[in-house]
This record gives sequence, C-alpha cells and structure tokens, in this order.
Amino acid sequence: MASRDEANQDVPVFSVSLKLPTFWPDSAKAWFAQTDAQFAIKRITSSETKFYYCVAALSKEDAEQLADLICSPPSSEPYETLKRRLFDLYELNSFQRFESFISLPFSADMKPSHLMSKMLHLLPEDHKPGFFVRGHFLRRLPAEIRSHLLQEDIKDPRALARKADELWQNSNVAALNALSHASEDQEVQDVFAVSSRPAPRFSSRPKSGRSVPSRPPSSSRSSPAGWCWYHKSHGEEAQRCKSPCSYVPGN
Repeated sequence: MASRDEANQDVPVFSVSLKLPTFWPDSAKAWFAQTDAQFAIKRITSSETKFYYCVAALSKEDAEQLADLICSPPSSEPYETLKRRLFDLYELNSFQRFESFISLPFSADMKPSHLMSKMLHLLPEDHKPGFFVRGHFLRRLPAEIRSHLLQEDIKDPRALARKADELWQNSNVAALNALSHASEDQEVQDVFAVSSRPAPRFSSRPKSGRSVPSRPPSSSRSSPAGWCWYHKSHGEEAQRCKSPCSYVPGN
C-alpha cells in the first residue's frame, strides 16, 4: 500500500486551480512579475506547467506570432523560452523607451505620482533616476506646483511625486471652492435680476389674429370690489399690483 507522501507525489501539478489574466503586450515585464507571483503562491515550479498556463493566457494575435513555439514546445525550459520570445516581441528598445518617456501624456485628471510611475517604468533596469527624470517631471507640472517643488530638496523621485500629489490636491480643492463661490454669487445676481424686472403687461389682442370688439377704457367701467388701487385706477394697463387684490387678467 502506498504511503501518503507517495500518493501526494502522484497528484499532477496541472490540477492546481489557477487562471492568469490575459497577456499585456504593452507591459510584458509587469505581466510576468504578476504571473510568477501566482506560480509562487500555488507552488508551481514545473517549467512545462508554467508554459501551458501562459499559453492559455495569450490572445489570438499573440498566439499566432508564437505558433511555432506553441505547437512544438522545447523539451527543456519551455516557460523560459516563451518568456524570452514575448520580451523580444514587445519590450521596447532604448530609443523607443526614450520616445515614450518624453511623450508621456499628462492630463488634469491624472495625479503627478501616476506620471512618475510611468516614467520610472520606462527607465532601463540598471538606470538610476537622476536630475533628468526630476527635471522632466517638474517640467510637466503646472507652474504653481513646480515653483513650490523647486524650493524642496527631495532626492527620491517617488517622495517628490507624493509631495506633488499633496500640492495637486490642495490646488484642486481651492479651485473647486472658488468655482462654488462664483456659482453662488451668480445665483444671487440672478435672483436680484428677476426681482427687479417690471411686471408683465397683459395684451388684449387675440392670438388667432381675429378682430374682437374693443373694450371701453378702464376708466369708463366700474371697478369690481376687491381690486387694489393700481387696478382700480388703470385696469388691465396696470403695471403693478398690491395684495390683497382680486383682479384676474382678461376680466
């Protein structure tokens, strides 16, 4: 009868439940870092097992470019071979890194630390960020934030980015407060503008364009009880009304 250890050794590694995210062509290094972490958690060490998990995570386009390797995997280190092939396909060369570095987009809804992370990601592994990275980072920021950071002696690029985030957040809050106060002031002005408009004058002309008998002047008619002084004096031509008043336009 086989021992428990022998029985465990017979369990195939392929039975481990694991689903990798679809391969990221624009960030192969980060994808493999996450993949290796998943393999470590699941204690998957077999190169062949890793190879087939990664193949299952490739898109149709990526699989087509590696069809020769997928259909005939090498007997030795298939995972490492697949990894090198994907790096060769999608990793940027030094000039492409430089072009991407200097053209990184930065918008109003992006935190400065996000920009810094993308800049550092594009640097070669053996390159230490120095004055060029700091200068290019500061150059992309708004002038008021850059002027504050120029007074700071922060060498670490990520610490510099965190400080920029604080200034960025404070400037956004101040801008929102100013916008809120401006909106409130406009609402007050609108209220005063409406209240200062003259009361509308009611026309007796029919909308259909048909002629109707003209009414006698308001002064020749008796004013109903309950009308205010303005309507008693001017009738329907009155431009003001004082409560209480029972006048109804058109009567």
